[in-house]
Amino acid sequence: MLTDKVIFLDIDGTLIDRSLKVPESAVEAIQKAKARGHKLYINTGRSRCQVYQAIWDLEFDGFIGGNGIYIEEDGQKLFHRPMSEEMVMKVINHLEAIEGGFFAENNHTLYANHNYLTSLASLLDLSVEEARDWTTRVFPSTTFDNTNWQVDVNKICVVLTDNIDVDQLWEVIKPDLTMGLWNMTSRKKGFADIFQDGTSKGKAVEFVMQHLGKPLEDAYSFGDADNDIEMVATSGVGVAMGNADPRLKAVADHITDHVTDDGLWKAFKHIGLID
Repeated sequence: MLTDKVIFLDIDGTLIDRSLKVPESAVEAIQKAKARGHKLYINTGRSRCQVYQAIWDLEFDGFIGGNGIYIEEDGQKLFHRPMSEEMVMKVINHLEAIEGGFFAENNHTLYANHNYLTSLASLLDLSVEEARDWTTRVFPSTTFDNTNWQVDVNKICVVLTDNIDVDQLWEVIKPDLTMGLWNMTSRKKGFADIFQDGTSKGKAVEFVMQHLGKPLEDAYSFGDADNDIEMVATSGVGVAMGNADPRLKAVADHITDHVTDDGLWKAFKHIGLID
């Protein structure tokens, strides 16, 4: 039985399902892993303000947010690399010019622009009010119709409606910024996170393991999305959920079941993190 390993867990599609709940089997797996002496870190694209209390209540050893932009351990900040104000405005000006919907996020709040709700409504086939309700449920810290942009922006999340050309967006953000795609629904198109190049979930794993004085072979990562590929590939053992992006499954050491089918618990047990 494995002991004293370091476990990195994505949130959406890995730790929680579309109901935004942590399955009881996942809670049990986390509790057993902690009792076994493993350290557990959240490693998510979400910023700190987007994490639900039920997840904090699981008492992780550390938190990695914004795709590696912010790292803390035992509540103490270890690393933070927000976007520069110049880069924030470059992206925002482009998105405003093409009437794109987005929100800028820091560790405290999500700042949605005036096109965000109509863009989300179009993407998800909802009314504007339903789009507001969806956002408030999924990201409770969101404020709407913002025109003043804050400092310390971790990343900018773009709603991928038909007027967003992802290839063009890449040209706008290079070489200083990078982008990761993710989805919270069954629809093919979803969202794009824009953030500082040189930060990623995978680099965050490297940072934490070096901080702990442990080899990467002791890192065990679990994810489901495009932005989890480097994390899973970097770790000693990388696991893709059954609901994962095929590109992530291609680099994973193990593919477990769907998040709603006790996938996390089954993976922990199969690998030997718990008995």
